[in-house]
Order: sequence, then structure tokens, then C-alpha cells
Amino acid sequence: MNLALLVAAVGVAIGLVGLPLTWANWKRGRSDRTSGRFVRISEHVHGQQAHLHARAWSGVRPEWANDEVPMLTCKGWILPAPISVEAIRLDWDDNPPITDQSNVARIRARKLMPQRNDGDRYPTYSDALVQLTGRSHLYDGYLYRPISINTTADTLRIRFTQGRYFDHLDTTEVLAFEAASRDLAGRGSLEGSYRRWLSDPFDLTRRSTGLGTVTLTIRVDAGRAGFYMHKRDAARVVVGPGVVHTIPAGEFTPSDIGLDAMRADFDLWRTVMREFAEEFLDVEEAYGRGGRPLDYEHDWPFDKLTRARATGQIRPYVLGIGLDALTWKPELLLVCLIDGPAFDAIFATMTSSGREGTIIVGPHGHGIPFDFTNISNYVRDSNTRGAAKACLNLAWRHRALLGLSDDEQSPPTTADRSL
Repeated sequence: MNLALLVAAVGVAIGLVGLPLTWANWKRGRSDRTSGRFVRISEHVHGQQAHLHARAWSGVRPEWANDEVPMLTCKGWILPAPISVEAIRLDWDDNPPITDQSNVARIRARKLMPQRNDGDRYPTYSDALVQLTGRSHLYDGYLYRPISINTTADTLRIRFTQGRYFDHLDTTEVLAFEAASRDLAGRGSLEGSYRRWLSDPFDLTRRSTGLGTVTLTIRVDAGRAGFYMHKRDAARVVVGPGVVHTIPAGEFTPSDIGLDAMRADFDLWRTVMREFAEEFLDVEEAYGRGGRPLDYEHDWPFDKLTRARATGQIRPYVLGIGLDALTWKPELLLVCLIDGPAFDAIFATMTSSGREGTIIVGPHGHGIPFDFTNISNYVRDSNTRGAAKACLNLAWRHRALLGLSDDEQSPPTTADRSL
């Protein structure tokens, strides 16, 4: 073999040896690029909630909208008058007779995920969030998954089955990620392929989701009413980060991992009580991690909340239900009236800045005065979450029924797609 051929052969051999390394480096580089893009989009989701919600709301189909609330609703979902939380029909189904496509939804949503070093995509949105954005505090606890919402005789009937929080993130909350991706790319519409595939936001069998409980808390005393709002910490919460929301707002879940809790805590008021404890008193969140059931009759502060409710000093009502315009998450809209002495006793150690954000407590800690000007200011503010605007508008509309005011002024309608 002459020298030239030998050199060429050696070169080919070296090239063949280096091919796997070159391919690995290319895959690693592509992974780094797509992972970096995922982080940028995630930051956009958390930093631009008001902007993304405004864009999502402006693109909502007219038949999905309601004149009074900036949420997606069906006929009868916004109730004609407040009703007791016990008037809501909650049905449970261990084996729902549905064609559940949530697994298909997860596979379709995976197309939005970045690539790993091995060239394959991250399997789910929650997996990428935990590994790439440092949200190791996220926990895949049990939740009550709504599978149908119906109206009957001026009330709501919601059917549930068992669900998991990460399933909600992977097939419902991921809609915000897709929308943010399109917004960053300068697309004219936030509707991507995954949202188009889901098609019908009211079909809860095509994806897995949770039910949010959104409560407007109003302290009433000697003819004066004050409400509380919450500036949510973008670093700590995934749902509604950085926005101004009602307080408390949380997820309809059991309190611990025991199987008995799944049935025992299938109660809206128990969830609202836990959210009061977490967000007003900074009690460690109980949403499925614990192994000991809560004693709502004897454990603090649930014992005080239970007694005040039994004596009529706490009066929770349901106003309706709607879907978030950005993520299509169902959110139950509530208002809770608490007499001043009971409020001051139960929340004597109320925190101003807790694990999930800062409470806007108003003058002397007695709430923001419940009047036309303040209600209108929060409804008009682009940083107020849609479900919070809905609660404020509906509470104001029903103020006479709630015994709050006879003022005839009305706040601005949220039907304006610019709000």
C-alpha cells in the first residue's frame, strides 16, 4: 500500500471513530438549545401572566363567554343567586363510564417538550418543570378530578373521579406553556396544535384537570365590609403566578395520602378551611403529603372555623363556575362572609407575607372597603386574575342578597375583551 492510500485509510478510520462522539455532541447541543428555550418560555409564563390572559381572553369565541365574568362558561354555570356550598351536588365515580383521552392528550402535549441529552423528549411537562426550572417542591398528590359539570334547578352538579396533580399540569396547565411559546414567537394567535386538538374546553374527558376553589373573603362588622386580595409569589406557585387573586384560592384535594381521606375530604368547605389555614395563617400546606387525617373538630384552626360556621358567624356561598381563559382549568367561584369578631379571633395571627405571597389587608387589617370604587379598580386592573374579577363582580351584583350594600352602582362589565 502506498503512503497516500495508507494516510487516507487512517483518516477514514479516525473519522469513523469520531462519528459517535460528533453525533453525541450534536445531540447534546440540540438538547441544550431546546432546554434553554423551555426555560425561557417557562419564565415568560410566570412573568407575563396578565399579558397572556389578556391575549387568551381576547381570542375567546363569543359563544363561550359571559357578559359578567372573564371566564369560559356554559349556560347556567353563573348562578342567578348565591347558594350554600352544601347545595352543590358532588358525585363520585370510581370507574366513570367515559372514553378518557387524557393519555392521548399527554402524548400530544409531549411534542411541546424539549429534548434530553439522549435525543428523546422529556416525557411530560411536569418532568421538564421539575428538572429544568428547579421546581423540586412540586408534588404529585391526589386531587378530585372533575369529569362533567351540569346545571339543574339553579344549582351545579359536578361529577368527579380520582386524579393526580401532575396529570393536571401535563394536560391542562401545559396550555399556558404552548400559548407562551407562540407569544414569544410573535404568532398572531395563541391557539397552537395542542389547543386545537382539545377543541372543546368543556369536554373534561379529553384531558385531566383539577378543580380550583376561588374564595372572595369579606369581613363584615357594624355595617362595614372589607375584602382581601393576594399578590401571589411567582417563585412559589405554578397556577396564577405573580397575579393578584382572591384569598384563599386553592385546589379541591384530600388532605392526606390515606385512602380514607379521599372520601372523608370530598367536601368543599373542608378544602376552603384548609386554604384559610394555609394562606391566612401560614399553616403548612396539607394537600396529600401527610399520613395523619386532619381532625376538623379539634385541630387548630379548623376547630374554630367549624364552630364559627355552625353558629352562622361564617357564611360561605357559591356564585358559579367557569374555565380559566388561558388554561381552561375549571374554577369554582365562592364568596365567604365572616363576622368581624369571629374573623379577628380566628385570624389573630394572620400573616402579611406567607409561603404563597402577600395579603392585601386594607385599613387596620379589616379588608379593602367593599365599595364601587375599590371593586372597579380591581376588576379593571389587568393584573387581577380572571376568576378573582368574576368573584368581585358577582359579589357586587348580589350585594343586597348578601346583606352588604344597597348602593345601586355597578362595576365595569368584564365582557370587554380588553380587560
